[in-house]
Amino acid sequence: MHAPLEKKKGFSPDQIAYLVDAIAQLNLHEAFAPSNGSTAQGGSEPEMVHGTPIEDLCKEELAKYQQHPLDLRLRLERWTDRNEMAEGLDNFLLRHWGFFNVAPNSPGYMMRMRIPACKMRGDQMLVMAEIADELAGGYAHVTTRGNLQLREIEPKNVLEILDRIHQAGLSCHGSGADSARNMTAAPTSGFDSQELIDLSPYTIRLSNLVLNSRALQGLPRKFNISFDGGGAISSVSDSNDICFQAVRVGMNEAGVEPGLYCRISLGGISGHKDLARATGALCTPAQTVMVGAAMLHVFVEHADRTNRKKARLKYLLDAKGVEWFLKRTDEKLLEMDADFQLIRLDDAHDAPRAPVNRSGHIGVHPQREVGINYIGVALEMGRLSPEQMRTIGKVAMHYGGNDLRLTVWQNILIPHVPDDQLSLAEAELNAAGIATKATAFAAGGVACTGKWGCKFGLAHTKADGTRLIRHLEQTFRLDQPLNIHLTGCPNSCAQHYIGDIGLVGATMPDGSEGYFVVLGGGSDTDRGIGRPLCGPIGSDELEAIVGTVISNYLNQRAPGQSFLSYARSLTDEQLPSLLERAS
Repeated sequence: MHAPLEKKKGFSPDQIAYLVDAIAQLNLHEAFAPSNGSTAQGGSEPEMVHGTPIEDLCKEELAKYQQHPLDLRLRLERWTDRNEMAEGLDNFLLRHWGFFNVAPNSPGYMMRMRIPACKMRGDQMLVMAEIADELAGGYAHVTTRGNLQLREIEPKNVLEILDRIHQAGLSCHGSGADSARNMTAAPTSGFDSQELIDLSPYTIRLSNLVLNSRALQGLPRKFNISFDGGGAISSVSDSNDICFQAVRVGMNEAGVEPGLYCRISLGGISGHKDLARATGALCTPAQTVMVGAAMLHVFVEHADRTNRKKARLKYLLDAKGVEWFLKRTDEKLLEMDADFQLIRLDDAHDAPRAPVNRSGHIGVHPQREVGINYIGVALEMGRLSPEQMRTIGKVAMHYGGNDLRLTVWQNILIPHVPDDQLSLAEAELNAAGIATKATAFAAGGVACTGKWGCKFGLAHTKADGTRLIRHLEQTFRLDQPLNIHLTGCPNSCAQHYIGDIGLVGATMPDGSEGYFVVLGGGSDTDRGIGRPLCGPIGSDELEAIVGTVISNYLNQRAPGQSFLSYARSLTDEQLPSLLERAS
């Protein structure tokens, strides 16, 4: 009688998944695939990615070629089960899912949300508060693209977080790496008394189209899109790759029917000293979704995949020209079966944009509907505790129709509050330590994460910015808006070149932290790139130097003159005089 055969165990499911993934990454499945006979005819054509040979791809492009970022879920399951952080190019790929390994600057993952049009609900804020409290570091930040970031997330909590936010109708997908990032609209969209049109529905539609298009995931480089309906609060569209700005076109000789359109600007990237450039192109508001998708496809097919430093849309426009890009967009619209083409008309026939209220994101302001208001809460460098998040969510649910708006100025609006409930809403906010008033310094102060939580950061921007703002508040009284932008590195996430005062992190000769200082930047009707004042200066010199600049401005300005107007009135040769201290 034969002994019973021992049952072979074989590979475990986890081992099989690992082998399949390894084979795919090494392209062994292609090496052992049946030949199509091309080599017998003298050799096959070299493999290309949109015209770029595989061997010429930069390492990030090669990683995306070997594994599309959308296909990470199986590996994410394994990382979560093992409580294992993604490293190297795996970390790069995972950023497309909204999770960033930012060690050693900050432990665990940072998660960046995707909140299209900067709109979310009060009940969704409650969910985010619970996640911050139970599965992250116990705090959140509002970002300069009007969304939320959570930090100190252990790998084992990633899938539970994804489940919770999806159940709440939220997403973090496509918020990092080579994605069309969070698409912004004015936070007062839909209730702004001066806006031409509410563009937030088109913002959300384009965002959803991108998230549901495989070809538009894993772009050649990050991509920013903004919609400006002409309202009172800026969404800083000038710094975006594509800006759709609502305009009213009057009578003209080109045969374009007068009416409401969206003017298209392209290639904004303020960190490279370039604001979005005029194109002379228009479309209707309803056409913005198809136009945005077509332009993204042109970018996918033609942008540089060999050099990350030259891969943004700006450099494609520099190389090929705006008119070339518009022609390729028209061709792509035909391929997409759109029933329109871009309209060409210069802006000489546009009605002027209504003025931006640079203080409109803080405090109580009336909406279009009589007797209804929004409350802009003031946050210190965008930071929120879970309890503050809960309070904001509950106030929105009880008094504001469950609506919340995040701003690129790192604060939150609670709209739709009736006159007779304003005092109750403000009292609940104030009791949780949430201010509804702020000085001009605090209202205009924004900062990126900086060295505390970003490997690129050269200075602790949030701590330095908080200290600077508090010093200026205690020293001066300011009757005009003033924007102070602190960014930790030349990537310029806080857009230092468009601040009244811009501070960009630097390393001092002795290795300590410092900043370069620029003055006189602006956006919208004040658009312009800041000019260098000095630097690098030590971070411990910030209060003294910026305080001297503010003091000289207040002593020398014309009555009621804004800082921006005053700074721009000085020549390059005169600008250093702002550093001279009174004797």
